[in-house]
Amino acid sequence: MAAAAGLVDAGLLVTRVNDGREMIDFAEFGEQSAIVLDLDMPDMDGCKLIEHMRQRNSLIPIYVLSETERWDVRKKAYAMGADDVIYGPVNAAALAAQIKAAVRRTAGYSSKDLTIGPLILDTHHGIATLNGRALHLTRKEYEILEMLSLHRERLVTREAFMNHLYAWDDEPDARIINVYLSRIRQQIELSGGEPDMVQTVWGLGYRIVSELATRQAA
Repeated sequence: MAAAAGLVDAGLLVTRVNDGREMIDFAEFGEQSAIVLDLDMPDMDGCKLIEHMRQRNSLIPIYVLSETERWDVRKKAYAMGADDVIYGPVNAAALAAQIKAAVRRTAGYSSKDLTIGPLILDTHHGIATLNGRALHLTRKEYEILEMLSLHRERLVTREAFMNHLYAWDDEPDARIINVYLSRIRQQIELSGGEPDMVQTVWGLGYRIVSELATRQAA
């Protein structure tokens, strides 16, 4: 899907699959915040795939790309559970903005800010504050904190961070993630927060813990 590279450039973590069956398998075992699929699947009816995904998860945002502008096709996609149907050349930046907004709503956020206790991330400007104090983070450190906040209480793997931060570029040693997380925890502590709100679950991944973040606000 040509849109995948543009979505990565816009700051999204993207996992690409080749056909409908692979998407179904990935949905069974992976963690997704949103789905973008091509209606013209090589191995199955795209609308049937939408229906399957919607039955599996009633809340996940589903965006459909199609080369045809036929109203009957669009109507069927919506009927099966698509949130939007997009035709022709995809504006990846606009689609990414839609996806981010939908993911925030699904996660319980209604504005461009992600708020977990005293931790606030302004996703429009890429700024994080804790207890009213700005966290001095590099772009990659901010992106890690945003990923954790969007997936609060859920694990994010080291591989997911690497795919998100470096996409198809040459990747550094994966241990760089430990360096970024150490810096994030330092900034949290300097701002009067609990550094352990960003937890390492050894062998599995990382997560942000809302309870610890909220406790600091008390």
